[in-house]
Amino acid sequence: MVSPGFNPNTVKACQEIGIDIVPGVNNPSTIEAALEMGLTTLKFFPAEASGGIPMLKSLLAPYRDIQIMPTGGVNPKNVNDYLAIPRVIACGGTWMVDKKLIETGDWEELARLTREAAALVA
Repeated sequence: MVSPGFNPNTVKACQEIGIDIVPGVNNPSTIEAALEMGLTTLKFFPAEASGGIPMLKSLLAPYRDIQIMPTGGVNPKNVNDYLAIPRVIACGGTWMVDKKLIETGDWEELARLTREAAALVA
């Protein structure tokens, strides 16, 4: 399960029933709380609004045991910059999943955008 923020009750509920969770964090306090609950794979959200790559690098420096998945503002222009950071294990991006394309059922365009995104990071 991936969540936008860190909610200890949600984390605990997932842990109790054996579901992996990757909660969102964007500051040292939420990283510390996640570590306290045994989590080391975290989502950096909202990445760009939280300071982007410079902030992510600052957060990763003292926390050597975590892996991060940035989402929120990740786009074709910056995705490879995020992926170049050690311990960034994946990125999430919504540019390839436009709501209007889903609403209109334009699956061909969605497929094209998804293939384009995959090729961009290959």
